[in-house]
Parts: sequence; C-alpha cells; structure tokens
Amino acid sequence: MPTSLSRPRPGMMALLLFAVSLVLPLAIGGILAVAAPGMDSLILRLIAVLVGVVLALTTAVAVDRRLLRETWAAPVLLIVPLVVALAPFVTGLRAEQAATAGILVIGYLATGVYEEFWFRGLMLRALRDWTPLRAALVSSGLFGLAHLANIAFGANIAVTLAQVVGAACFGVGFAALRLRGAGLWQLALLHALTDIGLALTNVGGGAKWGIMVGGDVALLIFGLLALRGLGRDGERDPRPIEVRPTVLD
Repeated sequence: MPTSLSRPRPGMMALLLFAVSLVLPLAIGGILAVAAPGMDSLILRLIAVLVGVVLALTTAVAVDRRLLRETWAAPVLLIVPLVVALAPFVTGLRAEQAATAGILVIGYLATGVYEEFWFRGLMLRALRDWTPLRAALVSSGLFGLAHLANIAFGANIAVTLAQVVGAACFGVGFAALRLRGAGLWQLALLHALTDIGLALTNVGGGAKWGIMVGGDVALLIFGLLALRGLGRDGERDPRPIEVRPTVLD
C-alpha cells in the first residue's frame, strides 16, 4: 500500500528542480573557467545549455516517457504566442556573421528544449497534485528566478532582474499552453522562435524593450485567461474555454 513517503511532496520536488536549474550553469561555468580560461562567453553558454538539454531529456525518459510525446492544444490558443514570437521579424533579419548566427540559433533551440522540458515538463508534472493555476504560477515564478544564474555569466544585474519578471510572465503563458494540451516540442520551438526574433532581427532600443514588455504582459494575461475554469483533474466551470483537458495527470 502506498505511503506518504512513497511520493515526494510537490513543493519540495519543484524546489529541487529549481535548485538544479540554478546550480547547473554555475557549476559548468566554474569548471570551464578552470579547464578553459578565456573561453568565449557565447561558447560557454552554449555548452552549459547543451548539458542542460541532455539532463532534461534523460530525466524525462527516466521519470515519464510520455513527456516526449507530442500533443496539440487548440489552434486558437497558439495565436497570442505566435504573434509575440513573430512580432520582431517585421523589422527584418540583422546582418550577422554566419558562424555567430549559427551558434545563436543552435543555442536558442537548445534553450527552448531544456527550459520547456525542465519547467513545463518535469516541474509541472511534479506539481500535478496542485490546481493548474497554482502549479502554473509557482513553476513560472521559479522559472523567472532561475535566470538569476545569468549574472554569473556577466549579465547586467538590473537587466537580469527585469528578465526574471519577464520570464515569469512568459512562463505563465507557456504553462497554460502546456496545461491546455500543448506538447513540449512545440513549446520548445515557440520558445526558441521568440528568443531568436529578439536576438537576430533589427529591432532594438526602445522598440525592443516595448516588444519584450508587451509580449510578456500579453502572455501573462493570455495564460491567466486560458487557465480560467480549469480544475485539478480537468474539470471546468459552466463556461469552459473550448480546449483540451489538462495534461497534469
């Protein structure tokens, strides 16, 4: 007969996953700083995120192979995330050296896979006994705080703090997509497309900040609305959003 000790507490598991996401890049950065001093920060970050991808996918296979299966949310739910992701591309692609652009694209694709499988996959699964809204808010808050590790790679502190808030808002939207039936691979692609649009297009200055802040606010509002009426086991109120049931279980 299962006991209370047979299954870790959801909150503790979420904190453990958060701790790993915070310590992993710091540990890799420290090791590479000793093993390969002077390594380009772009390459260092790429190595760190690739290790994260391997860890996330390996853990997903060990914990629940169903996380690797692709499922789909109602197409209407993809409208807001797609608009947010594609908005910067209206300014055109920035001229960039092929090697640098290639590293950035690979890095952002890897980041999308790692962060979606880790936070919207493993962490939401760990919090599956909670209500979807609570699970989405907590996992998104921890997702935002995990970006504090960027400071160790030379990121500006003020910018990083803004990124923490923005990432948390972003996370609410993506958590809602996941809980409404979206698969992790499509979330990873959407995530990467959003990052690539901000990094490799001609958008800059105030316009860039406007798109980032506007996009994060839009995803936060979208996420809260998409989660409305969704119960722990997929129950809905009398006015449900016409979408798939929760994938927490």
